[in-house]
Amino acid sequence: MEIQTDLLKKLIHGADVTEKDGLFHLNRFTPEQRASYFESSDFTQKTFASSSIRMEFVTDAKAFSMDVIASKGSSRLFYYFDIMVNGALIRYEGAESYLDQPEFHLELPLNGTKNSVCIYFPCLVEIRLKRAAFEGASVIEPVSKKYRMTCFGDSITQGYDTIHPSLAYPNQLADALDAEVFNKGIGGDLFNPALAACPEPQQPDLITVAYGTNDWSRCTKAQLTDNAERFFQNLAEVYPGVPVFAILPIWRKDSNLTTAAGTFEEAREIIRKICEKYPSVQVIDGMTLVPHLDECFMPDGLHPNDFGFQFFGRNLIKQILKRI
Repeated sequence: MEIQTDLLKKLIHGADVTEKDGLFHLNRFTPEQRASYFESSDFTQKTFASSSIRMEFVTDAKAFSMDVIASKGSSRLFYYFDIMVNGALIRYEGAESYLDQPEFHLELPLNGTKNSVCIYFPCLVEIRLKRAAFEGASVIEPVSKKYRMTCFGDSITQGYDTIHPSLAYPNQLADALDAEVFNKGIGGDLFNPALAACPEPQQPDLITVAYGTNDWSRCTKAQLTDNAERFFQNLAEVYPGVPVFAILPIWRKDSNLTTAAGTFEEAREIIRKICEKYPSVQVIDGMTLVPHLDECFMPDGLHPNDFGFQFFGRNLIKQILKRI
């Protein structure tokens, strides 16, 4: 049985589903949110990436399959799906380059008894669905979540450079909290007040904010201060009373440098002091999340690898669980 639009909308988490030219498009940004990046075609392109989007269901099918088209959603070419059945990661499949393999077929054999299935979509490419189908299913149940969460941030929030999308910290946090996550991470992004001013279609129960590392490396102290001030002010106006967890920038290999924004610690302190003005904002020290070891990062010394993201997710979950 092929999935039709109404059912697909219930099975997809973290995106609005629209149908165009025979394909299902998965939108983690609203048109208004996407328009906040009108001055940057690169950032606009990244809004189409399938970061933290997943398909989740319970079924007694004998098999599930889907055909997708992968295209540019960041500066990275690779894309992989993590497939969990009954809470266990059983497979990951994809390709090293959407340029070489833009079309991908996933075939998931199942045993015909009731199984819980979660398919995590790649973080760094755009995925459009051509078709999805169940074989021999009498039960196809959507999975509802306890909370709704929005994650604002830069490349690390988008998922650079996880091979396994389930290890991106927004996905780990969503799993721990039983939350549907809408990932607003954009590689290279700064505090973007215009984005914070664009409301989500449905009110989130929890928000995380993780900017600052790009602001430190690319902005003056005045620019960082102004952008962060206006971002949190807009966030407070759009989501009054919603708990916000502000994650200060994590360690990076060149954090000993001084930029136009000051030292790395001075930039983090600017963000911390701004957050203190808002009762709904709690600060989490990013320096405690990922070990300060080269082994936890990509060669750029900036983006965590899968090993580093395991620490990021686990430590962030501990910090948030004890505060909610």
